[in-house]
Amino acid sequence: MVDSVHFKIDPEAKAPAYIQIRDHFRQRIGQGDLPNGRRLPAERELASRLGVSRTTVVRAYDELKAGGWVRGHVGRGTIVAFEHAGLDVQPVAWPACFSGMARRIARHAETAERLSTQLRGRPLDVSFAQGLPDPNLLPSEWLTEAWGRIVDRLGTAAVGSCPVRGTPAVRELVSQRSRQRQLDVDPESITMVNGSQHGLDLLLRVLVEPGDTVLVEVPTYYVALQSFLSRGLRILGVPVDEHGMDVERVELLLSRYRPRLIYTVPTYQNPTGATMSLERRERLLALAQQYQVPIVEDDPFGDLHYDTPPPPPIKALDKHGHVLYLSTFSKSVAPGLRVGWLIAPDPVADRAAQLNGMAELHPNTMGQHIVAEFAERGRLNKLVSRARTTYRARSQAMDRALRDARLPDVRWTLPGGGLFVWLELPKSIDASHLLERTLDRGVAFLPGGLMFPTGTPRNVCRLNVSVPDEAAIERGIGVLATCVKQLHRRPLDPRKVQEVVGPIV
Repeated sequence: MVDSVHFKIDPEAKAPAYIQIRDHFRQRIGQGDLPNGRRLPAERELASRLGVSRTTVVRAYDELKAGGWVRGHVGRGTIVAFEHAGLDVQPVAWPACFSGMARRIARHAETAERLSTQLRGRPLDVSFAQGLPDPNLLPSEWLTEAWGRIVDRLGTAAVGSCPVRGTPAVRELVSQRSRQRQLDVDPESITMVNGSQHGLDLLLRVLVEPGDTVLVEVPTYYVALQSFLSRGLRILGVPVDEHGMDVERVELLLSRYRPRLIYTVPTYQNPTGATMSLERRERLLALAQQYQVPIVEDDPFGDLHYDTPPPPPIKALDKHGHVLYLSTFSKSVAPGLRVGWLIAPDPVADRAAQLNGMAELHPNTMGQHIVAEFAERGRLNKLVSRARTTYRARSQAMDRALRDARLPDVRWTLPGGGLFVWLELPKSIDASHLLERTLDRGVAFLPGGLMFPTGTPRNVCRLNVSVPDEAAIERGIGVLATCVKQLHRRPLDPRKVQEVVGPIV
């Protein structure tokens, strides 16, 4: 039998290990050394033989499957299944044909893919890893009734196209709801998008080129971070504390580096839960005006305050068009509706709408109809109110569970709204190692290194408070606390518990 793994990983090669593995098998299959039906080594076996992680082998095998070289068979493993095996025919070398952006996406998405591999197929009792609203807060019969009324009223137009800026009804709705947060905006100045992340993508296409510099909170929303990195942007990080972005550091960065934009999630920030104070919002806007740098304000959680409403959006303070505002119903109603919006000066909004028209023709018609119908029946406000009450109770349940766990050298946030609690572990604990232990006991969370451009620090976690109920939160924090104590190198000194345990804010 031909040894299918008669090669070694070259640590000096420019190609990463998974590409070397993929190319080795492509060559052997293409030459006919590995005929159809031949089973490739098991992932763990190959990883051990080559001295790489199992994740690296999984990625190489996924590339082979995508190229049509092999297939996965339950119970049999990975099998050669290339119809031209033994012939001098090569499929398109897709990675070689990819754009620079596609290659950067693969490079910077590696950590997220590794996490996805960790979670794939693992039975979970409690997941703190999500960033979504609780689907159980939206009664399914409300959807059924709403859609029935929409179809009765509109007929097949309910699934037809709509203006590229969005339906008039939902733009009027967004205008009305914006006034509740002191943001006075005409419906004609609102552009509907398929979620705020889609709006951010449009703004980046309008505003930046590879090599440009952007100023970003750290930590920050990791999908936005991937968007910046995939576009080849240089990221300047500004730390976040309990009052949001440390604006005092911004002026030096603006004067020295002249970034193309400032990205901020100022209200119940993802991932820390922090809210930027009104004074900092005013100061940040003043700096943006002084240096003529636009602010991209991402505000998906503004409706989800637990008690006291947050300060008005930075956009509400803006009189001269320096703030480009994004928001969405994905966090307060349902993510699958894909109904978000952009508020920006006409030149920016026009270009964004043109790009959207070329890429997607128009925003999601069905989702807009459902949101408008919910609002007309008073159910949109009920959903938001229910979310506020539920998430407040769950946030408090998590705070109690963390306090009761009496963990040494552990701190966490007490957010005033939103979906997240930010947890700082002892410096000796790597959140990825902690995740491996909690996954074995059915509990998942998101390691915080994903939210930093450099992947560090490693001792932080983002915990979701919207999806697990209070009983699940108690179970999940119990598992997490047990695993933290197992990994912590120093024994707990009961005399110092009050000094080392407590919330950050």
